[in-house]
Amino acid sequence: MRRENRWLVTFGILLIVTILIIAGSQSGVLRIIQTAIMAPLKPAAGLLTDGAGAAQELTEDPLEYADLEERALELERLVAEMQVEIVRLREIEQDYYRLSDILNYASENTDQNFVTADVIARDTSSYLRWVIINRGTRDGVQVGNPAISDLGLVGRVESVAANAAWIRLTNDPESAINARLQTARAEGTVTGQLQGGLRMELIPQEALVEPGDLVLTSGLGGTFPANIVIGQVTSVRRQQADLFQSAEIRPTVDYDNLRIVSIITSFEPVDLATFDEVIESEGGTGQ
Repeated sequence: MRRENRWLVTFGILLIVTILIIAGSQSGVLRIIQTAIMAPLKPAAGLLTDGAGAAQELTEDPLEYADLEERALELERLVAEMQVEIVRLREIEQDYYRLSDILNYASENTDQNFVTADVIARDTSSYLRWVIINRGTRDGVQVGNPAISDLGLVGRVESVAANAAWIRLTNDPESAINARLQTARAEGTVTGQLQGGLRMELIPQEALVEPGDLVLTSGLGGTFPANIVIGQVTSVRRQQADLFQSAEIRPTVDYDNLRIVSIITSFEPVDLATFDEVIESEGGTGQ
């Protein structure tokens, strides 16, 4: 009888548990219980899943460490080559725009002949400012020829060889250029400064000089053609007691980064020293 009672009790408990499970699954309570039980086990299950995935990838793609390192080095080499190519293309683009501007100037001055040259040496110290180009007498370059860039006046050829020429830059302390102000229409002399800038001196006191006024070659003296841009006025110095006023000029040409220049080979400077004796004699006669 005891065994039968135990069996009946066990059967009754199982029956009750079964009924509770069926009722819980229908009401959603069992799902909540399952979620509560599985929540702490999710991190461990995730680690096991990731580890199994990594192991499977290693078995499917049996690349060794040396192969991966070699591939990384190859990618670094390709990136370096692409960077060098980008720099080269940028330089080509800049040279293209410089040449385009020089060609525009040449098309506007069809009466002048030009030779384009590369800068192969430079000295832009405080005492000497010059560049050397890879064109010379073989290309028609002569002493006294003006040198220009896409931005304006660069300087003047001072010495020339068969395949090279030495150019004194406009901002050299020994440089002096007859110039005029575009707006004020006043004339003066632009000289190079030790600091690398330009100064326009001997401007008449009555001239109205303002910052921003463009400075151009005047053509007087016969050393440069007229109307080549030199720079722009940044400040003016004027005192009533002085006979003339002066102005600081910012060059339009970046002398430190010259790469391409154009030589006006058709221009021949005029040597006015030939007439010095005539001028002196006329002056003496006048007195």
